[in-house]
Amino acid sequence: MKTVREPARDLPVWREVDVVVAGSGPSGIGAALAAARSGARTLLVERYGYLGGMMTGAYVTAILGFHNGERQIVHGIGEEIVRRLDAEGGLLKWREKTPVDCVGDAEFMKWLFLEMLEEAGVEVLLHTWAVGTVMDGAICRGILTESKGGRRAILAGVTVDATADGDLCAASGCDMVDDTHDITMVHRFEGVDRARADAFAKENPERWQALLDEMAAVGGERPGGNTPYVQGRSAICVEDLTAVESEARKRALRGLVFARRKLPGYENAKLAWTAPQLGVRESRKIVAEYSVTEEDLRASRRFEDTVGRCGAHLDGYALYRVSGLEYDLPYRCLVPRDVDGILATGRCLGATHLAMNTLRLIVPCFLTGEAAGTAAALAVREQVQPRVLPVAALQARLRARNNNLG
Repeated sequence: MKTVREPARDLPVWREVDVVVAGSGPSGIGAALAAARSGARTLLVERYGYLGGMMTGAYVTAILGFHNGERQIVHGIGEEIVRRLDAEGGLLKWREKTPVDCVGDAEFMKWLFLEMLEEAGVEVLLHTWAVGTVMDGAICRGILTESKGGRRAILAGVTVDATADGDLCAASGCDMVDDTHDITMVHRFEGVDRARADAFAKENPERWQALLDEMAAVGGERPGGNTPYVQGRSAICVEDLTAVESEARKRALRGLVFARRKLPGYENAKLAWTAPQLGVRESRKIVAEYSVTEEDLRASRRFEDTVGRCGAHLDGYALYRVSGLEYDLPYRCLVPRDVDGILATGRCLGATHLAMNTLRLIVPCFLTGEAAGTAAALAVREQVQPRVLPVAALQARLRARNNNLG
């Protein structure tokens, strides 16, 4: 590849804080709230103009992972958020008649996250892309950002990478593993006579299936839903992301045109919206001090440095296939093996491909985010690197906040 030389320049230091969190998905929200509530001056940086990550931008509104199929396992900030959503009328439905594992309203979540962060004293910067790190040898001292205001630096005692794709850990020189999973785009139709469509499908199942097969043959997508499921594309390759996004939008419109012409009940349908973000399930992850494995989950593994118990298990796309399962998440899976001053949370923590298929659920992301944010604040207070933070102090703080550590 040809190169050009970029002139060196001094960057203005925009902020100096105790903890900077990059990314406002469920792990970033959990991390920022936990850090601020632990007394750290906390700044949350988000590249979009709204909070919530996959929950609000990709409409992953099913808040899954509280249960092990038999009882609630996870509490903490995730449960607090769900209960506040419920109190404000921001839940669309419950799952299994419990106050957890439910479906939230994306617009309510955008609002509630702002409210909770402001209450905790977190400073929020939207429309700000975290593009690199400030390094002092093998220690991360903060992040580099790009925005309408230009390129600027934010210095921090500890950085929490909640970018989902491990952008900052990679920029810091951490060893990374890149895995791929299905990428989708949610879209919704409106103006559908659902009763008529459902009646036709029920009375003419073979004809209905033939029409759906014909739609697929002309490159259209099944009307509405979380489609297409694109495999083999990388979420950190801009060419792949462009291809998936473009094809998903084209398929949605092809499906609409076909449905209007041939599907009973869809004559007046229109495409209400397509999600502003792709639904990405897996990409870059750190090589951590310990990487969680599928065997750890299935064996209900316990760890002395646990930061929380989980119970959900996603085998393919079937949730809770292993009923009654419980397992620990070790603090070490948040700690990069070879770089200090930074913690990874959410779906860029250390885990194998099969384990990440479960840990990427919303509730485990809340859990690991809360653990990372708490650890970051304690490390700043004790003036130690996160990897040598006394785990007992972290566990005591998490237990005090109603987290289940077993």
